Amino acid sequence: MISAGKFDEITKLAREAVSISLGFELAHLGINEASPAAAMAQEKGLTVSGDLNYRKNLWRYGKTAPGIMSEIVRHVDVAVANEEDCQKALGVSAAVDLESGRIDPVQYRPLAERVLFSYPSLKSISITLRESRSADDNGWSAVLHTGKEFLVSRKYEIRDIDDRVGGGDAFPAGHIFGLSNLPNPQDALEFAVAASCLKHSISGDLRCSASWR
Repeated sequence: MISAGKFDEITKLAREAVSISLGFELAHLGINEASPAAAMAQEKGLTVSGDLNYRKNLWRYGKTAPGIMSEIVRHVDVAVANEEDCQKALGVSAAVDLESGRIDPVQYRPLAERVLFSYPSLKSISITLRESRSADDNGWSAVLHTGKEFLVSRKYEIRDIDDRVGGGDAFPAGHIFGLSNLPNPQDALEFAVAASCLKHSISGDLRCSASWR
C-alpha cells in the first residue's frame, strides 16, 4: 500500500487496529501507521509503544521518514530504536565512536536524552546495540532511558547465529511484556534483550510461544 501511495487506507486500517486494542493496556505501532492512529490510542488511555525501525525503501514515494515519523512519535509513550533509526527516522543524532569496533553503551546516553528532549511526550526510549563482527558473531545489548534513569543491559556474545530475522521484532515484544509484567524497567530491559538474543537461535520469523518453553 505504501508503494501505491494509499496512505489514507493505511491510516484507516491502523485506526481499526487501535479500536481492537482497546481491551488491552498497551498498543504497539510500527513504521506504517499514521499519526491519527497513535493519537487515538493515546486519547483512549492506552500506553503507546512505537518501533522507529527505519527502512529506506519505504521512503521513496514522496514522503520522508522524519516528516511522518516525527509526527507519530509525538503520540508515543515508549519508543524502541537503534542509532540509525534515531538519526534517519527522527533526524536526531549524537557523537558515538564506531571506529573502535566495540560499543560503549554510555555513549548512547546523550542520544537518548536528545530524543526525549525533542519529544516530551515520550516516557522512555530503548536503543538496541549490535556489534556485528561477522554474520555469525555478534555482540548484543541495549540501553533504556526512562527520563530519570539511564539503564544498561547485560551484553550477550552470540556465536553461530541461526537466523537474525525476527530478532528486531523480538526485542519490542519482550520489552512490552516486561513493562506489563515485570517489577521494574531494568528487568523489562533484560527480558527484552534476552528474548531477542534467544530469537537468533530460532529459524524463521516465528514467535516464541509458551509451547517453546
